[in-house]
Amino acid sequence: MKKPDSSHYTLFVSLILLAYIVFSHTPRLLISWDIFGYYLYLPFTFIYNDLGLKDFSVVQDIIAKYQNTSTFYQALPRPEGYYVMKYPMGMAVLYLPWFVIGHIWALAGSYEADGFSYPYQMSLLYGSFIYTVIGLIYFRKAMRSFFNPVVVSILLVGIVFGTNYMVLTVYHGQGLMSHNYLFFLFSLILWFTIRWHEKPSLKYAAGLGILIGLSALSRPTEILVAGIPLLWNIYDKRSLIEKIKLYWLRWKDVLLTGFLILFFGLFQLIYYKLLTGKFLYNSYGGNAGEGMEFFSPYIWQVLFSYRKGWLLYTPLMALALIGFISLFKSRKEIFFSIFIFFLISFYVIASWSCWWYADCFSQRAVIPMYVFLSIPLGVLIERMLHQKIWKKALFLLLLMLLISFNQFQSWQFLHGIIHSSRMTKEVYHAIFLKRWIAPEINENLLLDRNQTPEQILSSGKKFSWRNITVQTFEKEGVDPANYQIAGAKGNIVVLSPERPFSPYFEVSYKDLALKEYGIIRIKARIFATVSPEENQTIITGTFMHNGHAYYYKTLKIDSGHVELNKWSEVEFLYLTPEVRKAEDPFRVTIWHRGEHPVYIDEVTVDILKPVFD
Repeated sequence: MKKPDSSHYTLFVSLILLAYIVFSHTPRLLISWDIFGYYLYLPFTFIYNDLGLKDFSVVQDIIAKYQNTSTFYQALPRPEGYYVMKYPMGMAVLYLPWFVIGHIWALAGSYEADGFSYPYQMSLLYGSFIYTVIGLIYFRKAMRSFFNPVVVSILLVGIVFGTNYMVLTVYHGQGLMSHNYLFFLFSLILWFTIRWHEKPSLKYAAGLGILIGLSALSRPTEILVAGIPLLWNIYDKRSLIEKIKLYWLRWKDVLLTGFLILFFGLFQLIYYKLLTGKFLYNSYGGNAGEGMEFFSPYIWQVLFSYRKGWLLYTPLMALALIGFISLFKSRKEIFFSIFIFFLISFYVIASWSCWWYADCFSQRAVIPMYVFLSIPLGVLIERMLHQKIWKKALFLLLLMLLISFNQFQSWQFLHGIIHSSRMTKEVYHAIFLKRWIAPEINENLLLDRNQTPEQILSSGKKFSWRNITVQTFEKEGVDPANYQIAGAKGNIVVLSPERPFSPYFEVSYKDLALKEYGIIRIKARIFATVSPEENQTIITGTFMHNGHAYYYKTLKIDSGHVELNKWSEVEFLYLTPEVRKAEDPFRVTIWHRGEHPVYIDEVTVDILKPVFD
């Protein structure tokens, strides 16, 4: 048995510190938001026997009891009356051992065996930390294949405490998120890649197939990690030929790896086929705000923006990028597999339309890549440790400063000084290296989109306004005298069961000329002869992207809005979303669902724009 070296002790201390945080910071809500979506497969397969969520009242009861989510976005409704899970099932597969333990615990104790009570939540929390432990153990083992114990110790401290890894692994239940699980999987993939190339065997090939398959099943774009073993040791024509020969010689290994990757992928394909009739199904398609923008990626924003710039909030990783130069010079045999994987994976991450990845510190989607980025970082550290004493001292000082800076910014994030999704240049500069935040500084945050337009307008912010259009219906309408209606400003539109929709008005986002957001104000003059509670009429507004709505908002007109047999002006406010394309349109129309006619005189559309100092 090998004697422990300094990297073992560094790992042990790191794990003790992480364990202390996990066991001393138990969140109130664990199975919530995205985690709720990852997890739904398990209770609805093994407890409720309703994978299609056909009895949706069960979901509603769970949400009412455990407050898992404010809006149910975790599955998409189907016309047939059931739901398709939004997220792939890979995380549920990885959760399965902890679900089983939680279920046994609940059955043995005095807890509800409903899939969401205390035993299930604690099993997931501590089980996820087991994955964290295993991930870091194999991360250390993989790094020791390249570097001496001192360099590996520095890498462990740097990755765990010098990046967003710690905050997004052990605080607030973030260890249940996919990035922690993928870091675990990627650490093992790197380890098995090294082992297979040192001594090819079926067991290492099987390990790679299972790990890559689980990665892709958890997040489909992670199939890219297959490029690591595929391109490993290829750096010129000769090495390419040698690698092809190795694959030919070990064809059983290659087939086994490919078969296992496909095997895990088939689970998701079969699920989609059973529920939708198609093997391929875009479960994100119903949300206009989420999708890939491969032709206009958000590279600058992901790297440097004040909102969520990776290198702004995790500057230590800039050294990893610089380290690619040293890696190319000293270890070409592994440079191309890591560099190509990083470039393509980062491009995919930066192409996601919700590039700030909701509430998190820095860029959570890059955390799994730290496994591979640690190699160029380690090569740079190794090189600098062999420099003259003053260069070495300066470099170590820089590392200490960057790690300390990350710890301070992490503390700011955990205490709400750095906002999880609404940071701006003004706020960042105001709180830089400060342990408090002046209340007035919050006025410079990006808009809190949980507010209603009415709340925003009453918040004291200044707004300017301009008219976009006035629909007078001179061409589409009829003379109000035909219906013995007085007081109209011009021709009117008569809505009835035969004609339930008014002519719609459409305007693109770019034509609104907004800086961050705006509030669209619609005023409609309506003449009702029957109580609107008995004769329903609705004003509708929505922004669209490729035929899908960002947010569909309606106003059901009631007796508080109109007086019978009189022209009444009804106002409707709509907050603009964060659109993917400037050409995305906003559309407004009035939808009549009653049996008796209502009359529309004109519809006015204005844009209210915040005045920024």
